Amino acid sequence: MFNNKDVVMRALISTLLIFISLSSWSLTAGAVTPLPYGVRDDVRRQTQNMGEIEREIETIRASVAAGPSPQQQAMLAQFQQMLAANPQLKAQFDAATPEQQAQFMAQLGITSAAPGSDMMTQYGWLEQRLDSVEAVINRAPADHPDVVALKQRHDAARSAIRSTESADAENTSSALAANDLSDFPNFEQDLATAESMTMAIANAVNAAKSAIESANGAPNADEMWLLSNTFNFSQLKSLKQAVENVDGFETQIGQWQRQYAPLFSRSSVYAGQWQANIQYFPQLAANLRAMAPQVLTLLASNIRHNLGVLDQLIATAVERRAASYFDGGIRQVEGEINAVVEAYPDHRLAGAPQQSAVTALQQQAADRIAAGQAGLADLVVAERRMPGDHYSGDDADELKDKAVTFIERRLPDIDILEVTICCEWDVENYEEVVEDYPGHWVKRVHNYRDIQITILSPKDDERALIRIVGIRQNFVTNQESIELLNELEMLSDNI
Repeated sequence: MFNNKDVVMRALISTLLIFISLSSWSLTAGAVTPLPYGVRDDVRRQTQNMGEIEREIETIRASVAAGPSPQQQAMLAQFQQMLAANPQLKAQFDAATPEQQAQFMAQLGITSAAPGSDMMTQYGWLEQRLDSVEAVINRAPADHPDVVALKQRHDAARSAIRSTESADAENTSSALAANDLSDFPNFEQDLATAESMTMAIANAVNAAKSAIESANGAPNADEMWLLSNTFNFSQLKSLKQAVENVDGFETQIGQWQRQYAPLFSRSSVYAGQWQANIQYFPQLAANLRAMAPQVLTLLASNIRHNLGVLDQLIATAVERRAASYFDGGIRQVEGEINAVVEAYPDHRLAGAPQQSAVTALQQQAADRIAAGQAGLADLVVAERRMPGDHYSGDDADELKDKAVTFIERRLPDIDILEVTICCEWDVENYEEVVEDYPGHWVKRVHNYRDIQITILSPKDDERALIRIVGIRQNFVTNQESIELLNELEMLSDNI
């Protein structure tokens, strides 16, 4: 029989054992079993690695979400141009899967997500790193909380990469389509032409500025105004072409701008190329139209100025009996006038002389030169006299006979009125050392004399003709030569 005290003690002990048992079960049920040695460190390292992977994925996702940059768009446009230039390669590319197309472009360094980098390599590298994470997950306890969390992050990263790759491929496909010129095959040629038009107007504006600045150097009324000394005439010709074509250029560029509006709306690359090169055309054209009348007025003033100088030179040439002026200064001024007229636009501009006005000035110049030459020639003929017979050598008669015989052989029916020898022999006697070919020097002896015989004969009822016959005697070769040197007219009344 148990007494009451034993019963109480037994009850307390039983209660205590139950409590201890329950407490032990509770502790055992709530505790996490540590990961095995080695796996624990691998999980920890791959958890850290997972954080880096997630950050890199987020960076790529942000880049892809932003779409291709201008540089990437330009690379894709160049790629499209390469395909267009190679139809066989384009056919192969179009037949490939999106993945194959992306891989091919990645090999060429062409991606839409990260300029200057190979996105396929980035995706592949991330996948390899996730493979390392997955390998650790596969050999770790699947129900361990750290492993479960790591697997969830791993799976989310795999999904993020796939969705990012898909968005990247879609970006690339869209960019390729936007920059495809198959429906605008002439764009590049038209762009190049429009650029040339813009450059031509720009060069003309610069030429106009130079021409206007040259007006400050206009000389006095008795001095030649030679623009060619201060101005490049090739620039002046570019100004002529631009003035004549600016309206046509403007119309054509406007047509192209409307024609290629759909391309510009879808392709920032080609819109940017057009804008960068053509945007200044309207202002350049306005500047040219504003300056051109001033330049053309200046050119017409240059011609009028030089026409006055021409009159002075012609008068001086006649006064001095200097026919050489017509081949010197007079010819230079005439050339300047002709060059300015040649570069003068055949285009009507308000406030500027028309081309017909400057060509009329050019004709005046030609007429005045011709009249001056004719007047000088008539004056020289009127003043010309037969040279006197002043040679005193014993061979005078022999020389005259040789000259007459030479002329009569050429003109058997000639009527010779007079034969004279005005001057003595012109003697040349000297030696020189010359290099007749590289490295070979020789001494040459010159010993000869020249004399001129004048023969007078009628030309017509008003004029006679003086023929000058030259005789040379070469004492080195012991040869004599005879030739007709010149024919000069004189008035018959002055014989």
